[in-house]
Amino acid sequence: MSKDLETIKFELLIACETGAIDISEWIQRFPEHRNELLDFWLWARPRAERDRAGPDDMSSPSIAAMREESLHRACLAVSLGSEWLRPLAVEVEIDKIARDVRQIRQQPAINVPSNRRPFRRAVVYAWVIEQLAEVRTRVSRLATQKTTYLLETFLLLELFDTHKQKPLGPYDHVARYADAEPIAEGKGWIEVDGSTMGVGAKASEFHQYASRYLRSKKLASILTRWLGKLTDDQLETLATVHWTATKLVTSNKPPTAASVRESIEKDSSWSSKLQRRNFDQEQIAAALAALIALGLLART
Repeated sequence: MSKDLETIKFELLIACETGAIDISEWIQRFPEHRNELLDFWLWARPRAERDRAGPDDMSSPSIAAMREESLHRACLAVSLGSEWLRPLAVEVEIDKIARDVRQIRQQPAINVPSNRRPFRRAVVYAWVIEQLAEVRTRVSRLATQKTTYLLETFLLLELFDTHKQKPLGPYDHVARYADAEPIAEGKGWIEVDGSTMGVGAKASEFHQYASRYLRSKKLASILTRWLGKLTDDQLETLATVHWTATKLVTSNKPPTAASVRESIEKDSSWSSKLQRRNFDQEQIAAALAALIALGLLART
């Protein structure tokens, strides 16, 4: 039987008074009181810290900044939900990844000759499949497509820019039918069995090229392997929310969970998504929080 909310709040207050706590653990224990506990913790935690700190401590800009950052990370952890946050390790790592992403995106774009684009797309497509295969029991075509879309978004590869709005989210039909997939399969870099993608017998051939086209192979690997640990439904949500949020930003509208849902609802080709659990308010908010945390959308 679930505890009474007031009892839980009292226990949370005592915990805050006696030391630092991980609010995400409390949310996981009492998910039915998620919002109320987060609101209460935001009030209780700073109060407990003020009582424990001296005047000099409170006036220190560095300590204040550390507390603000700590508060942001904890709120972010709760917003993301454990199933979204866990694959990317600890919250402190997210900050470094976000900085690296922003740094890459600030660099000049790569000028890719048109006659080399199909080959480069095939190399990166095959590399993505190989990376996903390291963390997934099955690599679906959907996972590959959504990962290439999001990797392009993260690192501005100037390769996968032919995505269009399709029922299951952003979709690059050129990669599927014209270049990346058929070229990679033809060279033996990948194997295709229906909608399942596998590593081919000649995969080692594209390794010498991959690092040239990924801008940062290390960062690309971290991001791809994180995406690979998400479910296909989560990848669809993440890509769709990013596409929609980007359109909102372009129209000078703040991308919030409510505005993203409203935009999807008004779109006849995507409105049916809202009937599925991976597009409920909480999952859209989680996707937005992930995109914001990784520096792909500005905080509103």
